[in-house]
Amino acid sequence: MLAAGASRRFEGVKALALIDGKPMVQWAIDALSTADIDGLTVVLGAHAAEILGQIEPRAASVVIHDDWTEGLSASLRAGVNSVPAPESAVLIALADQPDISAEDYGRLIAAWRAAPEHTAAASYGDTRGAPCILPAGSRSALLALRGDQGARVWLRTLANVTEVPIESAARDIDTRDDWQSRLRDRGPR
Repeated sequence: MLAAGASRRFEGVKALALIDGKPMVQWAIDALSTADIDGLTVVLGAHAAEILGQIEPRAASVVIHDDWTEGLSASLRAGVNSVPAPESAVLIALADQPDISAEDYGRLIAAWRAAPEHTAAASYGDTRGAPCILPAGSRSALLALRGDQGARVWLRTLANVTEVPIESAARDIDTRDDWQSRLRDRGPR
């Protein structure tokens, strides 16, 4: 799970923005911790010490990514490189999508297991993006990404993608207005 950015558009530590009394990043950790995955890594960079002081990582390992200023692709590479088995698929999740539930992750995982040679990705509206599961054969392409882009741009180029409708993935929180809108629109979880 990627949570390394500086949150410049949020103007504060976005990962620690409270939703129902719990930091945003904790919602993602909790949902992923109950999903049927072999391990969870949380990639932190900017504000790492502050975030670590206010979350419960559960059984997740934490990677402190010092090159977070290089952009999202560098954080993604840090996460991919932390996976101990290069033959493993990688599930990419984002800390700023707190409404994605364990059930949503479960449906994504089940779809990928039905066709493990293909990428499985959330679909919402006209978008295909995170969370997504990339087969082991995608590792070199992920490690080649550069700049402030994640896997979304690369996902658009793939022909064989199992799309899993996850409408909750449509809401990512980038700004304080996004956060306030989430608090107003969705109410308590």
